[in-house]
Amino acid sequence: MRAVIYLFFIVAAIVSATIPVEDNVLVLDESNFEEALAANNQLLVEFYAPWCGHCKTLAPEWAKAAKTLSDSSIKLAKVDATENDALAKRFEIKGFPTIKYLKGGKPSDYSGGRTANEIVNWANKKSGPAAVTVNSEDDLTKFQETHEVFAIGVFESLESENAKHFLALADGDETHAYAITSAAAVKSKLAVTADTVVVLKNFDDLRADHAIGSTFTAADVVEFVQANSVPLVQTFSPESAKKIFGSPIQKHVLFFTDSDADNHAPTKAAYTAAASSFKGKLLFINVPASESKILDYFGIAAAQLPTTVLADLGNEGGIKKFPFAGPHDSATITTFAQSFLNGELKPSLKSEEVTAEDTAGDVTILKGTSFNDLVMNNDKDVLVEFYAPWCGHCKKLAPIWDELGAHFKDNSNIVIAKMDSTANEIDVPGLAVKGFPTLYFFKGSDKANPIKYEEARELDALVSFVEKNAHHASHEEL
Repeated sequence: MRAVIYLFFIVAAIVSATIPVEDNVLVLDESNFEEALAANNQLLVEFYAPWCGHCKTLAPEWAKAAKTLSDSSIKLAKVDATENDALAKRFEIKGFPTIKYLKGGKPSDYSGGRTANEIVNWANKKSGPAAVTVNSEDDLTKFQETHEVFAIGVFESLESENAKHFLALADGDETHAYAITSAAAVKSKLAVTADTVVVLKNFDDLRADHAIGSTFTAADVVEFVQANSVPLVQTFSPESAKKIFGSPIQKHVLFFTDSDADNHAPTKAAYTAAASSFKGKLLFINVPASESKILDYFGIAAAQLPTTVLADLGNEGGIKKFPFAGPHDSATITTFAQSFLNGELKPSLKSEEVTAEDTAGDVTILKGTSFNDLVMNNDKDVLVEFYAPWCGHCKKLAPIWDELGAHFKDNSNIVIAKMDSTANEIDVPGLAVKGFPTLYFFKGSDKANPIKYEEARELDALVSFVEKNAHHASHEEL
């Protein structure tokens, strides 16, 4: 039996040797893909396009992760999808980069981040134990050298209930790296005597401790690990975007600075100092002036820097924005952030200027500041299209929407309306506009519970929907 196993690994080694390798990454195409699957039970494959900017950004992180994982059972690979159309179709590649995890040839989507550390953590969770057992100081040092941040559970016994709860928690977390120990030498090195979870990191305060006590409370440990595994201040970039926006913490203090300006360093220092009071509650993100698309989205000009927006991404109706112009000292920043958490701030909502022409046509034009008057504060039945000017589906719907407006133009109790959601913002409970076009019906007798329209975007279907759901009769009484 041992001879068979040995022969298998020799054959696998010979096969893998025929596959090109660049920076520890297997280079796959249609001629060697099946060979790679046969030789590797676990593969993490990036499908890329040579011209793709995000792919170019990912490349050094992918290579760095591949080097770290060179001794792992999971291997990193890449496929130029523009040159291997059959593979791209087989794995339903629709954008770049797309990363697929293959185990035993069966594909699934990669759900991790795009930095080397995030890729390594995700791969280790798939290929190894939920938490790596650390038996010596040397083991601890080696684990620290390959992990920017990780949580280590220190227990009296690895068979204890606390240890088992910790392993279960680690097994369900694909984001963070975990280790576990009961070794006396490691306890001594960490200066820990009782059951404790320690987060070790190479940034900020380098370490944070959470005493377990008599009862292991998973929610407390999860909150502790999440709060202490990210830097007090993160810098926004295309590489860090997925990690930032994918964080369970969806309230972000975005402070915009020009790194070349004299005020950058003291501003960042002030936000770093303030951030220590909000671990696990808020993320503090430095957005460089070079990220012009982000500045444009928030309507910020370079001349305004430094400036800040607290963005609440956890709101169903879209991002709520709370601007803060300063002063940018830690005390004032802390007061501002705490006021937000206390619910004392109102979001800033942008709006186009309201004009008389908005209500002159068959389709009512809604603006941010006119929305409540025209939609909410009356008993009319209102069907609203939330659109974006650049949206192809919205352009296709436009002539049908005009016809719908004309159909109901003589009924003063039914309003067909539309709003450019890229230029206007509203804060209406129960409204969730996450794509374009999004259609909502506000029934005259129940404005607090708008109905999302999800039927055919054809005139007959729209007319039928309005007539069926209208509070008022669809035709005026004679």
